[in-house]
Amino acid sequence: MPADNIEGFRADTIPLIRQIKSGFWRYGGNYTSNLIWYHTIGDRDKRPPDWDNAWNAMQTNDLGMDEFMTLCKLIGVEPYISVNADLGDSHSAAQQVEYMNGSVNTVMGTQRAKNGHPEPYNVKFWNIGNEPWGSWQIGRTDLKYFMIKHNEFAKAMRAVDPSITLIASGLMLEDWFLPPDKRAKYSGNLGPLYGSDIDWTGGFLKNCWGSFDGIAQHWYAQPGRHYDIDRAKSLPPDAPNDDSYVKVDQTTLQFARYPADIVHGQAEEWQGYQQRFPAMVGKNIFLSIDEYAYFGGGFGRPTTLKQSLAYGMIFNEMLRHTDSLTMAAHTTGVSTIDFNRTSATMNTLGLTFKMYADNFIGAIPVAISANSPQPAPRFPPGGDQPKTSSGSPTFPLDMFAALSPDRKFLILSEVNATDSDQKFDLSVTGTRLAGPSNFWQLTGSTVDAANRVGLPPQVEIKEIPIGNTPGTISVAPISINIYRFPVVQTAK
Repeated sequence: MPADNIEGFRADTIPLIRQIKSGFWRYGGNYTSNLIWYHTIGDRDKRPPDWDNAWNAMQTNDLGMDEFMTLCKLIGVEPYISVNADLGDSHSAAQQVEYMNGSVNTVMGTQRAKNGHPEPYNVKFWNIGNEPWGSWQIGRTDLKYFMIKHNEFAKAMRAVDPSITLIASGLMLEDWFLPPDKRAKYSGNLGPLYGSDIDWTGGFLKNCWGSFDGIAQHWYAQPGRHYDIDRAKSLPPDAPNDDSYVKVDQTTLQFARYPADIVHGQAEEWQGYQQRFPAMVGKNIFLSIDEYAYFGGGFGRPTTLKQSLAYGMIFNEMLRHTDSLTMAAHTTGVSTIDFNRTSATMNTLGLTFKMYADNFIGAIPVAISANSPQPAPRFPPGGDQPKTSSGSPTFPLDMFAALSPDRKFLILSEVNATDSDQKFDLSVTGTRLAGPSNFWQLTGSTVDAANRVGLPPQVEIKEIPIGNTPGTISVAPISINIYRFPVVQTAK
């Protein structure tokens, strides 16, 4: 441990991660399906290590409940904890809530105080289980039995603290987990699957009403391949899901658009659930994509400008659906920095997170209308293609607009994933813009530009002043740009 550590964490990484301005960090993953949380508290030098059967690795339990809370405090985020709903039981989960949120007059609150933390942490967000539908989860069970378990967990956890926000571990139907035969048969035609024995999200909505506030969804994607329905139909039911994919050549624009289409497809499916369970809207049941990543620069760690362009489109698409999508957590938190044992720097993904966080936290979405629609999906709907493409009607640009929380600025993001300048004419109704203003640009010399520890940065965010609001805006190739225009008058 470096001598200049901050409460047990590296002094060079904490300031970098804090700049991301994350809303929350999640303590969860496959390992929680066999986690004994009691082993993560108390004197670190006396904690028993546990063999993690999910990842076939040894968990030292050095970073436990209290250390996670210290980390969240240092980086300025809300904690979000997944409880073990696989091998674990509801009593253990309730005691975990009591340890984190109970007063010193409770059994587990007393234990927390003995461990040096007398004040309750008041953790608001809790997740019951992690991918319980996955064959790789330790203690996996069928949907109908997990619904019973979920309800039992929710009742026990809320008995300890009724104020917590509970998030169920759902699974969208149009997902990479589905067996190849069902995915091939129903891709693009999900209707018959709603309410079936493989519809986990529908199962919660049907059998667990009142025991959750939101539903989690996980997705991972990798470039250069496409789910082929015809190929999947020819495979036996027990064939690996990866056998259903074929290699495809992607332009930079297609590469960048691909993961945003996944977000868009899941928003389409969420609307299908809202149609079947209209009470979701009145009860504000929200979607939490609390695990996601677009592979390309290592497991969960994209590091090039090319990945940044894709994540800019992901963020734009997520922001377009904040009426229902209110939480999202990238895998993993440290994927935003490039680091070794002694040094760290913010990578291109970190810069992209920072750029959007600096401008869009609390922003109010504004509609964009234009005359250049995104082209139809390249492949038939289903699998990894939505019925309609993601993005704004500004092809080939991807744009998102919002008002700042105080309504004093119109904020406009533009992602240009082509190798040429793109132009658009700006016209605003319902308000009047005035200069001078600024815009921020993230770009590099090539799509492979990256930021590495010990080397000069190849990708940077540049703040560029501009005069009065231009009528025509030129967007540089392979760049992400965010404008802030002062608002003189807004419509009521």
